[in-house]
Amino acid sequence: MATFEERVEGLTGLAITSSSSPTQAELTEFLKDGIIDVTGRTLMLRPQETTDFTRESSEITSQAGVQVNGAGIVSVVRETGTNNDWREARQISPSSQSRVADSASLEYATKYHPVYMVGDDAKISIFPSPDSSNNAYKLYYVNNVPVDKSGASILYSHSDIGYFSDDKVYLVILYAAYQSLLNALSAYSISQTIPSLALPSVPSLPSAPSFTTPSRGVTTIGTMPDIDATTISNLGAPPSYTAPTIATSTGTELTGLTSIAENVIDDYDGNAIQFDKWFATAAHLIEDEEDIELANAQLQKIRTYVESYSAEVQNKLNTFNKEKVEYDAKLQEAIQQAQINAQKASAQAQIDASKVTTQAQLDAADIQQTTALLLQKENQEYAAKLQQFSGDVGKYSAEVQAKVQDHAAQINEIGAEIQIDTAEYNWMSQRYAALKGQYDQAFGLMAPREGKD
Repeated sequence: MATFEERVEGLTGLAITSSSSPTQAELTEFLKDGIIDVTGRTLMLRPQETTDFTRESSEITSQAGVQVNGAGIVSVVRETGTNNDWREARQISPSSQSRVADSASLEYATKYHPVYMVGDDAKISIFPSPDSSNNAYKLYYVNNVPVDKSGASILYSHSDIGYFSDDKVYLVILYAAYQSLLNALSAYSISQTIPSLALPSVPSLPSAPSFTTPSRGVTTIGTMPDIDATTISNLGAPPSYTAPTIATSTGTELTGLTSIAENVIDDYDGNAIQFDKWFATAAHLIEDEEDIELANAQLQKIRTYVESYSAEVQNKLNTFNKEKVEYDAKLQEAIQQAQINAQKASAQAQIDASKVTTQAQLDAADIQQTTALLLQKENQEYAAKLQQFSGDVGKYSAEVQAKVQDHAAQINEIGAEIQIDTAEYNWMSQRYAALKGQYDQAFGLMAPREGKD
């Protein structure tokens, strides 16, 4: 025959061990409580079934030698001085104890018509007083110390119950099963932390080059024109990604989600927009309040918060991409303008050089060539730096998007875990309600029906 533990596990789906919720020791206590509860409720509805739960004490030879400890007394019997010649005793109040022991009183009790009373600390006294000369007494009572049929104190590993109707053992299993589920629900906790978003460093914009006209040496005719320096400007600032601000217990608000956070269900400590208290609130509703409906509402609030936060992350990423497109356009425009300015300066130098004498033209040509080479070199170097910077910006953008996507994936994973935990919690809640309903319904069927006219 399956043990009580195996039958409870079969009804609840729980794996009960020495360290689970509930533990095997707690399951033992649930079984004991169930035996007492089933006994009491059955006898309240069907007192005619008292004999199914009756236990007999040993023979007692001393006055007040046994305690009932709240057990219902079925019968008290006393020997008449002849071994095993038992006579039933009737119950009296403690106020009659002196009269039943007075042979001159009409209430005097004899060994053929004994009486008993329940005295101090629920101890049984019988009159005439008992002794060891075939004048012992015994007590028949409703058992209130759960044991198995061998007399051992009930354990989770047993499979039967002593002094108990076999057809009601399943009710004890139902009682222990729904109490075990209630224990598991009380110990159930949902703890998830939204991960922080760490972004890479923004790349630095290279400094604009300064074009310097080289010295042309001695020129006796005319004046050597200068080539204006070419400066790249109006680049603006490179875009940077800003992660949404997350609410903390210090009161910092989540950017873009304040209106949502302010309208969620108040937590038990009044900190509605301090998200790091929300999981503690869920645990409080589950473990302390045992309020399944509010716990589900709290969990729905967390899911709403996570979904809103994910939307805010995507909005921030969209803003970053938009600003990057604008910055790239300005960067290309600035490079083109720098090239135009350089070409213009070179052309102007050629025009001015044509106005001087032949020697000046030779000197100017030499200077122009040298300047063009230097300008070309510096322009190429700066263009290479700008190209590298553009690559760094692209790499930065890719890293930002990768980290944002990874962050969103983590948030989605947390949401999925919350859904799984919630589904398991809801299943346990529904199973608890079903088993308790089945338990209560069994006693409803026991209740006597009114007779028909």
